[in-house]
Amino acid sequence: MLLLIACSGDGDSSETKQPAVINVYVFAPDKPIITRGDIGEVNPIDNSINESKITSLQIWVFEHNTDNLIAYYSPESVSNLNSGTGATYQLSASNAFTDAETKPQVDVYVVANVTSANSGISLGERTTRTALEAALISGDYFGLNTLTNQVPDAGLPMSGVLRGVSVTGSAPVYKISNVTLTRTVSKIRFVFSREKVEPETDANKVKINSIQLGAGMIPTQEYLFLETGENATAFHVVGSYGTDDATEFLPIVENQVQPLPDIAQNEDPMAYSYQAGQDAQEYENLIEAGLNKKVTVDGVEKPAPELTQVGPFYLRESGMKLTGAITFQKNDGTSEPKPVPFTMHQAGDFSRNHTWIVYAYYSASGLVAVTVVVKDWNDVQQSYEVVNW
Repeated sequence: MLLLIACSGDGDSSETKQPAVINVYVFAPDKPIITRGDIGEVNPIDNSINESKITSLQIWVFEHNTDNLIAYYSPESVSNLNSGTGATYQLSASNAFTDAETKPQVDVYVVANVTSANSGISLGERTTRTALEAALISGDYFGLNTLTNQVPDAGLPMSGVLRGVSVTGSAPVYKISNVTLTRTVSKIRFVFSREKVEPETDANKVKINSIQLGAGMIPTQEYLFLETGENATAFHVVGSYGTDDATEFLPIVENQVQPLPDIAQNEDPMAYSYQAGQDAQEYENLIEAGLNKKVTVDGVEKPAPELTQVGPFYLRESGMKLTGAITFQKNDGTSEPKPVPFTMHQAGDFSRNHTWIVYAYYSASGLVAVTVVVKDWNDVQQSYEVVNW
């Protein structure tokens, strides 16, 4: 009898609860959405190395009702995310989560490409939930003092958050609900063309003297993470919008704006205007084709763009209704500089992960600015656990 008791005791002591893990599914960036009223998806300008690239990834899971960290993970390699195949990450959960009979609701924070170099933000395993909630993009990072006209080496910062969600699955493998990663910044670019006139003379050329965004359009600070819940907005900014002068998008050398001496020409500039009901990818392809058009002369292919682009520029999101003006004149000096205003359709169209095309063309009636609200630059809703737009 003593022997049997001893065997039973040994069996009980050898039974240990297997550590819990939480599966997080991360998929590579897919197509963005460029819209005038949500008309569909489009590819980023450079999906391979620029706007969609991911260089780093960090994931935190906290207990919803406390600041207790359940799991943190930052993979050494994110190559799968950039190859388009995606990757599955398994986060080792804390002992408290493993031992809990009833698993608590959780808050999940995911960031990509967030570094001190491209956002001024440094994060790690010891970063608390309070610090994540308070993290801000400010200063010269995607602001107006120093314009960002190319994707940083670390990539564009992205984030996604879930608050108060339940974990699913069963011991020892659990999973969380979908998390959608989006770029925390937005993009604006200006595209120009003029009507082709024969014979070509200086009198036909159109000089762009200035491209300005109105004062007080971009906030001084933007939260890294959006709010959630019924009253959450598509943007999350703090602080003032500033009272600085209008921002110039043309290059400035020794305090002098460097104008565009001329813009590309084509037979029908209106053909590059957005048409009601036009598919988003179709319109994006049209603009890209105009910017990159080539002709073959004597068997040699040469660039022959029908459009001129200034930008793109990557800026902090804004809840304002963005406005600005393009100033132009005939290049032969026979006309005075004339400003042409442009404006967004409504406030909030430049919230994070949006892009905005301002297309201006010159014809016999003068310069006409046509703004295309490019919404949800890449915010594809897919049935993935973590979607990197």
